[in-house]
Order: sequence, then structure tokens, then C-alpha cells
Amino acid sequence: MTSRGLGAAALAVLLAAGCSSSSSVGSGRAGGPPPASPSATRSGTTPPSSAASVRLRIAVAGELPHGLSRTVAVAVNGKILLLGGLITGDTTTSTVLRFDPASGTTTTAGRLARAVHDASGELLRGRPVVFGGGAATSVSDVQAWSGGTGSVIGRLARGRSDSAAALVGPTAYVVGGFDGTGMVRTVEATADGVHVGTGGRLVLGVRYPAAAAAGGSVWIVGGQLATTESTRTGGQTDDIQRFDPATGRTVIAGHLPEPLGHATAFSLGGFVYVAGGRTGTHAVRTVWRIDPATGRATAVGTLPVAASDMAAVVIGDTAWLIGGETTGPEAPLRTVLTIRAG
Repeated sequence: MTSRGLGAAALAVLLAAGCSSSSSVGSGRAGGPPPASPSATRSGTTPPSSAASVRLRIAVAGELPHGLSRTVAVAVNGKILLLGGLITGDTTTSTVLRFDPASGTTTTAGRLARAVHDASGELLRGRPVVFGGGAATSVSDVQAWSGGTGSVIGRLARGRSDSAAALVGPTAYVVGGFDGTGMVRTVEATADGVHVGTGGRLVLGVRYPAAAAAGGSVWIVGGQLATTESTRTGGQTDDIQRFDPATGRTVIAGHLPEPLGHATAFSLGGFVYVAGGRTGTHAVRTVWRIDPATGRATAVGTLPVAASDMAAVVIGDTAWLIGGETTGPEAPLRTVLTIRAG
């Protein structure tokens, strides 16, 4: 089954069958039980069995009008804006969609100044800001969106796609990415999108990492190591990097039990959660919880379907996971999921 045909109705069937059981923890590989993992007890990880007390409530919350992946999601006044990304056919779009969590409806809200996918973004001073991204090449544009239109308000130090961003206080930190030639280790920082400076450096340069802020730090989880789009085994890392904005230093704070790229991270209740992604060539279903106090990763649940390259935004106590891919960028997902911890 391709991701194009897997809509909200199909996912609802999977959820009813128990695929989202909060205490059932799989390896993340679609279609089978978790294999024994000799690395599951290595430093910085916790065996899945220890996660039995953690409950995640995962539900299908709606469906987009078309497939969308590798987009930027930000919450504004209780609505979710989806800026750019890839639509069916591996096509880069400049469209900005507005998803209403209350009604589950989606409307077209406008356009970016430039079509990009594989960008990152945050809400700065009340307006959505998109960092870099790419189409044919990686770009350095910093775009702001307001009133239905986008404009270029600043520049990153170089072209940068495949990055992630996280907000600590009023400042957004752009981590990971690819400049068209190699990995970008520099962490760029900005509070307004206009003035962009250097905040520090990563220990390991990665593209397509998952990133979220917790405990005053930015957590950079996994990522691709290859400078090509290859997802072969060995092309990802299991490192959990922690960047401290106060010092500009990054350390390896822990490890996942297996390498992971193209995953999605968000913060709930002081913990970092990492959902889906790819291990080798396989999209995965696992949801990991990372404890900022220890750097330990604990598997705490499974998605209803293996997926990578989802967008995430948190509103209150709920994380919204939007779109993504199962088989690849040519056929993105339409589904919207919610995750609550409790």
C-alpha cells in the first residue's frame, strides 16, 4: 500500500486494532515485533520494557486536502500554519495552509516568497519564520510570512537545507543541515529572523536530524550522515547531541538503540519525544522519550503507521504530527495525528 492511499479512515482502523497502544513498544519497523537489540542496554538508552508505565494517547485528528511532507509547522492563535514542503509527485510548493485543530478543516492561507522544502522554522515575535530549505539547490533565505504573503527578511550564513530548529526563550536555533556540498556544523541563532548570528557548533554534522528544546537546551537526535539522499544502513547516526545556548557547547548526551534519520521531535511535559523516521531504508513507527536529566532514550509507544519527515507543533498539552512519508517523497501522507502524554 502506498502512502497516497493511506488516509484518516485507514489509520483509524489501525488505531482501533491497537497499533497505538501506549505501552506496546516495537522496534519501529513496520509489520513485525521488535527484534532483540544488543545495543538496547548501552549507555544512554533504556530497554523498552522499562517504558510500561508511560502512556501516550495517539489519535487520528484529521486529514489534509492533499499529501504533504517536509513542511514547516508553526502555531498561531490556536491554528497551525504549514509553510511550503513537498506535495504529491515530489514537487516543491510555496503554498501556506492553515489547519484548524478545532474543526479539522484546512484552508489556503497564502504563499511564501519562495517555494522550499526541507526547511526549518519557528514563530518569532509573532510571525512565522522559515529558515533556508531547498528546491533545486539549498538556499540561505530567511522568509517571514504575514497577511498571506511571504518576504525574504534575512540570510543564513550559507545555503542550508535538511535542518531543524528549536526555540529557547525568544531565540531560535537552527541545527544540522546540508549546504549543497557538506554538512553544516554551525548552530545559527536569531530572535527576529533579520539578524542571524553564530550560537555554537555541533559535535557531529548531520542532516535531517530531529530537534526540540527542553531543560534550556536544544536536543539534536540522530540524523543522516551521507551527503547524498541515500538511506542505506550505516547512513544515519544514533547520537543524541545536546546544545547549550548559554555556553555554545555541544556534547554527546546519549544514544538511541539504533541509527535514525528523518525523524520528528517535539517537547511535552519537560521531555523530548522523537517520532517515526527512518532506520536504514525502512520507515519506523517507534516514539522515543528522552529524559533531559540523563539523556536516556526510552521507547514509549508506536505510531499507527511507519512514517518519516512529518511536521510537528505543540499546542497546550498536545503534539500535532502532520503529513510525512512512508515510501518516499513522491507520495506524501495526508494524515494529522495527535499525541498526548498522560
